[in-house]
Amino acid sequence: MKKNRTAILKHLCACALTIAMAFVVPSAGYAAGTDTLGFGVGGPGTNVDAYGNPVSGVVAKGITVSKYQYRASAANGGIDWDTVKKSGVSFAMIRLGYYNDLDPNFVENMKGALAAGLKTGIFFYTQALDVDTARAEADFVLSQIKDYPISYPVAYDVESDTILQNGLTKQQITDQVKAFCERIAAAGYRPIVYANNEWLNNHLDMTQLPYDIWYARYGTVNEYPNRTIWQCTDHGEVPGIGGNVTVEYAFVDYGTLIPSDGWKQVGNDWYYVKNYIHQTGWLTVGDKTYYLGADGKMVHDITVNLDGKDYTFGSDGALQ
Repeated sequence: MKKNRTAILKHLCACALTIAMAFVVPSAGYAAGTDTLGFGVGGPGTNVDAYGNPVSGVVAKGITVSKYQYRASAANGGIDWDTVKKSGVSFAMIRLGYYNDLDPNFVENMKGALAAGLKTGIFFYTQALDVDTARAEADFVLSQIKDYPISYPVAYDVESDTILQNGLTKQQITDQVKAFCERIAAAGYRPIVYANNEWLNNHLDMTQLPYDIWYARYGTVNEYPNRTIWQCTDHGEVPGIGGNVTVEYAFVDYGTLIPSDGWKQVGNDWYYVKNYIHQTGWLTVGDKTYYLGADGKMVHDITVNLDGKDYTFGSDGALQ
């Protein structure tokens, strides 16, 4: 009888373990034969979720990088961006930080990603409690990114405990997000709202926010209206970066949505980019000619002497 009870207990324990393992959510790379991002199963180029299920419609794989990944890679001399790109990553969303509080490794991360040939966007964490501050946050972001070739969206991370602790209503939060995104769009960049399912459904009126959605929902569910990027895990493993990495899937080709050439406005100053890079000197756009200073700013409402000759530029910057 005792032997039978022992055998039964062993059998029950084995069954329980099997059932428990069936419901474990893989945390990073998870299973033998992981792809180059260390996420799911399959080989290079495979797009799968945390359970190894194929994800359809993926246009590009990306990662999110901040001071934390930079520090985790410090022992190896920093992030090896060339290795990151070779692993299959084509874009990076770089953390800019908070209002007047730049991520200490923002510059290094931007320069490293760009030097390796990755497309880059940025994300900014809001702590605004009113519309005016949200616009000031947008101006701060623009002042920091104006000298970089930004070819992916500018993200507004709205998951702020500060906002909730101060009791802002859904409409107030929505107004702030709208103000930030309008400012970013007016400057010539493409805004995107970053949030998880709970925030999108309970704290924002999405009917008033016709912007791209960067959907943070780990696991297998990636559908949401206007979702263009899905953040599928924060426990990815990417060659070239130490520690955990957040993995992103893009479902649109931002190369077709974000013009590589065109005007950008930061504050009261206008700049022109070609292939997302600021131009300087003489510039012809259509049938008009402009002059951009060494800092990239368009000159206007002034007569200047260039190479011994006077030139007058109107209020729109065009040569008179």
